[in-house]
Amino acid sequence: MQVQEQRINILLVDDNPGNLLALEAVLGAPDRNLVKVASGAEALRYLLDQDAAVILLDVHMPTIDGLQTAELIRGRNRSRNVPIIFLTANDSAGSSYISKAYSLGAVDFFIKPFDPVALKSKVAVFVELFKKTLQVEQQAELLRRKNIQIETANLRRLSKLVELGQRLAEVSDPARLLQTFCHAARDILGARYAAVGIRDSERRELHYFFTSGCEFIYSPDDSFSQDDRQALINELKELCSAHFSEVDKGAPATPRASHRRPFKSLLRTPISFPKQGGGWLLLAEKIDEEEFSEADEQQAVTLASQVASAYENARLYVQAERHALELEQEMAERRLAEEEKARLLRSEQAARAEAEAANRLKDEFLATVSHELRTPLNALLGWIYMLRSGALSADQTAHALETAERNARAQNKLIEDLLDVSRIMTGKLQLEIAPVDILAVIRAAVEIVAPLAKAKGIEFRVDLESAAAPVQGDRNRLQQVVWNLLSNAIKFTPSGGHALIRFRNLETAAEIIVEDTGQGISLEFLPYVFERFRQASSGSTRKHGGLGLGLAIVRQLVELHGGTVQAHSDGIGRGSTFIVRLPRLETQNNSLPVGLTPMNEDVPLFWDVLPTLEGVSVLVIDDEAGARELIAAMLSQHGAVVSTVSSAAAGLAALDRGHFDVILSDIEMPEEDGFAFIRQLIARKLSPPAAALTAYARADDRNRALRAGFRAHLTKPVEPNELLTVVANLSGRISKS
Repeated sequence: MQVQEQRINILLVDDNPGNLLALEAVLGAPDRNLVKVASGAEALRYLLDQDAAVILLDVHMPTIDGLQTAELIRGRNRSRNVPIIFLTANDSAGSSYISKAYSLGAVDFFIKPFDPVALKSKVAVFVELFKKTLQVEQQAELLRRKNIQIETANLRRLSKLVELGQRLAEVSDPARLLQTFCHAARDILGARYAAVGIRDSERRELHYFFTSGCEFIYSPDDSFSQDDRQALINELKELCSAHFSEVDKGAPATPRASHRRPFKSLLRTPISFPKQGGGWLLLAEKIDEEEFSEADEQQAVTLASQVASAYENARLYVQAERHALELEQEMAERRLAEEEKARLLRSEQAARAEAEAANRLKDEFLATVSHELRTPLNALLGWIYMLRSGALSADQTAHALETAERNARAQNKLIEDLLDVSRIMTGKLQLEIAPVDILAVIRAAVEIVAPLAKAKGIEFRVDLESAAAPVQGDRNRLQQVVWNLLSNAIKFTPSGGHALIRFRNLETAAEIIVEDTGQGISLEFLPYVFERFRQASSGSTRKHGGLGLGLAIVRQLVELHGGTVQAHSDGIGRGSTFIVRLPRLETQNNSLPVGLTPMNEDVPLFWDVLPTLEGVSVLVIDDEAGARELIAAMLSQHGAVVSTVSSAAAGLAALDRGHFDVILSDIEMPEEDGFAFIRQLIARKLSPPAAALTAYARADDRNRALRAGFRAHLTKPVEPNELLTVVANLSGRISKS
């Protein structure tokens, strides 16, 4: 009998952690679970629902000393017999304490410092005793369960007849009833095979025939295979038919030996119906016995009588049901037609309501997008018209250019937010993973928004710790998170308000907190603050612009970095707080995930002093004249020698005529696109490094361009600093060391 092994609990009670560690060092073993508690109250709580092989109890402890604890342990039935070994220091081991301890049932009394060998030996005795006791209890429990199983099996056998009667009463289909009965009869009488045949009352031939046990042919000498299953079924069927013939002729029904498979034992019992017809129950080969007993025959008669009554009831029920179905068919069809009509009406109404709601949301979103895109576009077109008129002063011209640039950047930000949401929703947003100095990311975002706060008259404070453990992530995306939160804080805080960004190093995370004293968030809207396209106020009366995407992008980016973001607010006018937590990158886990490449942070994208391109020859390929002229103007201002062409073919022709240090090529062009150009450039083994300059801004587009052979990927509209940096880098003007 298998006894389950388990670890033995030993309860160590001492208010001195050093003593607990010493006891753990002496008594620790794989088969033991050392439970350490620092007070008598903790020991008593543990013993409420746990057992222990032995308790090592310090005498002197605060609140409840060891002797009081032992007295309470002995007062409980569950822990009354647990051995207790007292431990005490030399100066407290008075005879009165020792006598009191033994009067409370102590099995030993050790004085500190104690002999570890003696203590270990003493504890080992009680552990082994506990194991033996536990084994005896487990064996007794196993025996008890075994006896219950035997008794249950006997009761189950006795209840099978009652259960069969109930099952047959629940079955109204004659065929399924006979099949159920056939399996149950074989099981109840312990036969290897069983068959039930019912004769048609008019044609006097088998109307129903079912077998049980033939699915798994039994053959002691393995001379029969699964291929013989049908043969066995046919043999039982032949026996059943033969019995019908013998009864019809007035001859006694006796088992007939089969030349193919003689059965060692065979029991047949007629099934009689009140009117015409009848059947047979055949049972072949008694399991574990040579012949069927007289009790089996009596049981078979009982079973035959039981199935006859149930079969007749099922047959009558089927007939009545058939008539009822015929009468109710027309009403049922009419009812179904009415229900289907009502269902279609409800479905159409629900679909219409859903479509109207979706259409309304779509219209609201498109209206918002149209407004947000047209607003900066209106400023752009207006100031461009004024500039072209030539009627502006120098100061007005500078203001016009500044306004046009600001609105262009705002429009670009709206487009980037829409693209980011699209990438996130389709699972195509890719992160450039690398160890990131989170403080540098925060400072970079602060530098961008600080002038906005100052211009709006907002007190903007920065509270950063001096150092931070690095996090693993995408530097630009993390800066986007911080920038979005700071921009929101400044956007929704009125003049004279306060905004704060705080950074703290937590044990397992880097925590960024952005607080403001601005508009705040209503308690009703707070659960939806991170959902896409959701804004607390919408329509033509809203105070603040935007598409409602910033916080949704923040949440998605933070979660992609394995972090969390939370929003808190006490309501409208009470300000808001956003808390971002990012997992820290431990020193031993600095390796990057497979398939992700770190960002190149050696070459800055923005310079205090822009790199010079004096003498660098650049070939610009773009089918749009305006784009070619803009890029040529940017590069020429910094000394580059720029040649422009409008197609891939013209670019290859220009390369045949002369040498260029750098090539900038658009991707989407008529006839031959940028990918066709770079393939031909590589095929001709021409050496100038090429960068893709395109409006395709997805991460997949960038990866495709780099795989095709471009050395860099620039997205329109391109920042001048970024353009100059990439050209300088490709031409070798920036050292890679």
